[in-house]
Amino acid sequence: MISNERQYRITKARLEEFERGLSALEETPQEDKAWQAVQRDAISGQLEDLKRDVREYESLQTRGLGALEVLSFEDLPIALVQARIASGLTQRELANKLRLKEQQIQRYEATGYSSASLDRVREVIDALGLKLSKGVFLPSTRISFTQFLKRANQLGLSNEFLSRRILPTHFSTVNELEHRLSDSEKQTVALQAAARMERVFSVPTHLLFSDEQLHLPSHILASARFKVPANADRQKVNAYAVYAHYLALLVLHCTRDLKVKPIPADPKEIYDAILTTYGDLTFKNCVRYIWSLGIPVLPLQDSGGFHGACWRVNGRNVIVLKQVAASSGRWIVDLFHETKHASQRQDDPNFAVVETFEEDQQDESDEEAEATDFAVDVALANKADDIAHECVSKSQGRLQLFKSVVPSVAARHNVRTDVLANYVAHRLSEEQGQNWWGTAQNLQDLSVNPWMEARDVLIEHVGNCTSLNPMDWSLLNQALSERG
Repeated sequence: MISNERQYRITKARLEEFERGLSALEETPQEDKAWQAVQRDAISGQLEDLKRDVREYESLQTRGLGALEVLSFEDLPIALVQARIASGLTQRELANKLRLKEQQIQRYEATGYSSASLDRVREVIDALGLKLSKGVFLPSTRISFTQFLKRANQLGLSNEFLSRRILPTHFSTVNELEHRLSDSEKQTVALQAAARMERVFSVPTHLLFSDEQLHLPSHILASARFKVPANADRQKVNAYAVYAHYLALLVLHCTRDLKVKPIPADPKEIYDAILTTYGDLTFKNCVRYIWSLGIPVLPLQDSGGFHGACWRVNGRNVIVLKQVAASSGRWIVDLFHETKHASQRQDDPNFAVVETFEEDQQDESDEEAEATDFAVDVALANKADDIAHECVSKSQGRLQLFKSVVPSVAARHNVRTDVLANYVAHRLSEEQGQNWWGTAQNLQDLSVNPWMEARDVLIEHVGNCTSLNPMDWSLLNQALSERG
């Protein structure tokens, strides 16, 4: 953004220069029309950016301070610059009011006030006469980054999760942040992170720096049918479920124009549709198919008991996957498992299932068994039992032959080897007490990164969702980053 008159004059000069360049380009005929169009688009794009900056600066000067509204702590750095411009103050004039050097104000504004103490920020706010919205928490007491971490941990959020998904920094760990930032910088980071926590977890910012009792939003947790193993940390599962729900709502918002189609009840219909439309039953093609039904798929890659979810909000489904395994086959089964949940209870506009089981734990409910059977049948062309029996027959009951039999049978039926291997291992374990999981693991497809493939498909649909506010967009991008 333009922050002073000098930058304004320079931007106006550049604007005129680009306008002359565009006119010259359009008046000069070129043989390569395609390249001329590329040049025109590039110049036009830069022109629009410059015009927007000029309009914003001029608008701030004419509208005055009363037109500004600061909705969150993260908005405050840019709001301070805007407030100075709207007040008609130069950087030097503001510096004089605060008894500072002009260069100090220039540094503050260039770095988003990251090096300014909270006391200094308050002085700037007072000097400008800027009014903060009720939801913007600017404490009168000293803020402790350590206290923020302690309170977040009480909610079930680890330091690792905070550093990867919540803290608005480029530090890889909380420990690195604590050692490299000054006290004032840590205070700023703590307040920025607290504002994000309030956005995601609906916990008022001031509570994160107090000793009052903390609660996660009960309406989100009450709407889900949790399947939590006895040894799971329920607090962490609950916290991650709220986080995933927040992200799911953002994705639904960004994809509100998706046309919703019925989910086929016949697994073979889905199998055939994927092969007919995309040519092969890869994980990425499976994800594309689910998107074609109007169901967004959000992949996550954090550790913990949360395993996946299906939410229906106002009649629209969204699937969240969080599989730590790198096997495409496991991701495919998880995807269609949640798809089956999405097809259930169609008369209920709001519905939720949160999966928290690890691989060696079972849920014997009818709905879970039905969802798993459906997923396997999609991947195995709705003939899972027949194909498994063929594997047993060809191996003549000899466990050591399954490793060569399973791939050949999978190829003959045009189904995935990894899914068939897992299904055979499950059948051998359930029916004969045989442990074939180690060999099944060796038959998994690890050639691609399923999380990244699902992430890329999501980005294709979401793009740059301009209707999200900057904080939501930043948190969604952080959730989809490879950081960590």
